[in-house]
Order: sequence, then structure tokens, then C-alpha cells
Amino acid sequence: ARALSLKKDDEAARQELFELLSEIDTMNTGIINAEDFAQSLNKKNGKLQAQMTLLGLPVDRAADFFRVVSVLCADESMSNEEEANIQAFVECCLRLKGTAANLHLQCVAGDLVHINVMLQQQMDLCEMLAEKITSGNNDTLAHLAGFRNV
Repeated sequence: ARALSLKKDDEAARQELFELLSEIDTMNTGIINAEDFAQSLNKKNGKLQAQMTLLGLPVDRAADFFRVVSVLCADESMSNEEEANIQAFVECCLRLKGTAANLHLQCVAGDLVHINVMLQQQMDLCEMLAEKITSGNNDTLAHLAGFRNV
């Protein structure tokens, strides 16, 4: 019963946020932009600001928030840092709602360490190849030429 209630609450929040963001879209394109989002957050009636706060998404810096969310939802739509598909934006906001648990933050930190190690390995490989190329190692040059023909 509790799970069903939470699902209904999520659906109501999804619908409310979609409607508020759709009001920003005066051309009915299904797309919002960062500037209109920021202006809507600063309106006197504060409906959008209140809804974001209810979702646990306090938006202190609208442009930064919009940029992060639009980048997160870029895989789901043709969004970019300045524009976002409303439906994808809503879904991303709902995934971000609430507070991050320490476990989640530790997972992100671990992922960043792993990415850093992989990046360093790639940089080391590039430096090694650059040294071999500049030293005129014919075996390396022939091997690299083979990649060009693939």
C-alpha cells in the first residue's frame, strides 16, 4: 500500500512539474531553455520554485541547475546545455529528487577515481607512442600505418 501511494505521489509530481514547465514553452515546441527556466523560477507566484523544493531540488542557481539537468537528459532527447526537451527534463529532475545518500556519493567518488586511472593510462600510452614516433622507430610507424588502413 505504501509503495502504491509513493508511485501515485511520483506521478502527481511528474504531472505537476510537466505542466509548470510546459507553461514556460509559449511556442508549444516541447522545448524549454535556460533563460526562460530561470525567469520562471524567479516569478512572484513561485509555483515552479515551490514544486522544485517539494521534490527536494532547491534551485539556488538556475543556470547551473538547468545546465546539469539538461546534460544528464541529453541521452534521452536532443537536449543541450541551453535547451531541453520538457519530458526528458522532468524525468531527470525526478531521478535527482531527494537527498543523496553517502553510499551514492562514495560510488560517484569511486567512479571518478577509476576514470582518472584510465585517463592516466591513456595519457601514458600516448606519450610512449609519441616518443617512438619521434625517435623514428620504423616498427612502430609501420604498425600505426596499419591502423590507418583498417
